[in-house]
Amino acid sequence: MKTPKEYSNSIKNHIITKQMLLDCLYSSNKRAKNWRDKEREYRHSYDYYGNEEKAREQKDAYYQQKDIMLSILRPVCIHKEFLGYERERIYDYEDEYEKYFGQYVWENCYYDREEQRTVYFGDIELKDYPRYNYYLFYDIGGNHTFHTPIDSDEIELYGLEVVEIDHLETHGYDVTDLISNQFVKKVINLIQTENYEYVACDRDRRTEAGYRTCMCGGADSWRHETCTLEETGTLLRWCANL
Repeated sequence: MKTPKEYSNSIKNHIITKQMLLDCLYSSNKRAKNWRDKEREYRHSYDYYGNEEKAREQKDAYYQQKDIMLSILRPVCIHKEFLGYERERIYDYEDEYEKYFGQYVWENCYYDREEQRTVYFGDIELKDYPRYNYYLFYDIGGNHTFHTPIDSDEIELYGLEVVEIDHLETHGYDVTDLISNQFVKKVINLIQTENYEYVACDRDRRTEAGYRTCMCGGADSWRHETCTLEETGTLLRWCANL
């Protein structure tokens, strides 16, 4: 994807627009997913050249890019994804093995050389021990939303609503349709300088001055002024959707 001219001009003026950030986040996120899928492929193949580890390193690098860009945003809530239940494995030499016939969610066997026999086993689900993944959920408008994983013991640190969701399915994307990683790095470098302005809206078509709505002014308070978000130290200008 060719970098739009207005994006390049904004970077030169130390400005990050919402659409720029959205495109860059989407690019890094999808590139990470592409490498995640390659990592999985190598894991289940004969990998003589360390390709799985190389893919994992690439995946982690793109996720790190994503995290840096998300750091200038506020998460909307925390998503709680149900993964299933903890499992217990029971072997045929245990007294309870026959008791759970028909309840095993997975069964298999192996040959025990010492015992010189095939040992059968099965997994049962422990319904009192559900498993969850937790994610910070980001939505800045547009066609894409983003998640970043957190540990369960971090939930209280954010003071956000926890919303249960269905299984989260994510996919990679053709890199030719993504904003270049070269441009993404320029955005990240600008963020790291802490000398930038994040504009969370398009120019107001009702005025030549391009007023913005300041967060502290409310949706109907049109001003030239800006407000500073103390939590990030980032200068933000906000406006209502036009």
